[in-house]
Amino acid sequence: MACPGEENCDDRGASALVDGLISLSPEQEVYEVGDELTLSLNLPSSNTYLGDEVDFYMETQDKSPLLVFHFEELFSENEVLINKGKKGDSSNRYYMVYNQEIGIYELIINITLEKNRSYAFLADASIYVIGREDCNRYRLDTSIVWQGIPWVEFRVEE
Repeated sequence: MACPGEENCDDRGASALVDGLISLSPEQEVYEVGDELTLSLNLPSSNTYLGDEVDFYMETQDKSPLLVFHFEELFSENEVLINKGKKGDSSNRYYMVYNQEIGIYELIINITLEKNRSYAFLADASIYVIGREDCNRYRLDTSIVWQGIPWVEFRVEE
């Protein structure tokens, strides 16, 4: 318990499930080797995903929330170019960037398909917005919605 006037930093701020924040386009059943996909995420800093309105940036001052995809094959087996954001410490971790002018966290990744193969994976991910080490921590679990469901399936042919 914090003393009067001190912030209690023992708990997460909140977490929520918000499907479909991530897009992967163009959405097709068959691609050719060399085709490019664009993965993007625009997360409004001020939102009601947790119930009440929360402004993640105002609460945390986090300019680069971590996005962790719970799949790797799309990133580890293809050429990846990050247009907005930056790479994390593994092929499925990326940091979004905060665009202060419009109040949105952004991530744009271009993926050039390099192998003749089939892909089928549950396309879920988690976003971590963190203030100080133990304070103002928020987590959003989300997904890529592909053909109306959070499951991505396609083929790459030569």
